[in-house]
Amino acid sequence: MGYSACRVYERSGFALPIKTAAVHYALNVMWAPIFFGMKRLRLGHGVNVALVATLLRVIMLFEGVHPPSAYLLLPYLAWVTFATALSWSICSLNPTEGGYNNAMMEADILELQREAAKKAGL
Repeated sequence: MGYSACRVYERSGFALPIKTAAVHYALNVMWAPIFFGMKRLRLGHGVNVALVATLLRVIMLFEGVHPPSAYLLLPYLAWVTFATALSWSICSLNPTEGGYNNAMMEADILELQREAAKKAGL
């Protein structure tokens, strides 16, 4: 993505294609802390959907400036699409009730086990 963005930036400056890529990058940076760190699976899936949408827009905009840069992003689009399908499967396997899901419960149990082991001197 960086190489493609550099090629487009050289031709268009900080115009709409690069601004859209920056939004996509910001979403990408937010995804892992939301999905894995906070264990907010559905919110993380929503971010994944937004990643696919913004990437599609980036590809269309890049194609208008430098077509090879757009084509270089197609494997990344395949990966992000696969990751979105995977996150949906994870959401389906971890139902949420009142904002609390199985992944959060397992993390809480692990923390309790660590505290118990520490108190037991293990």
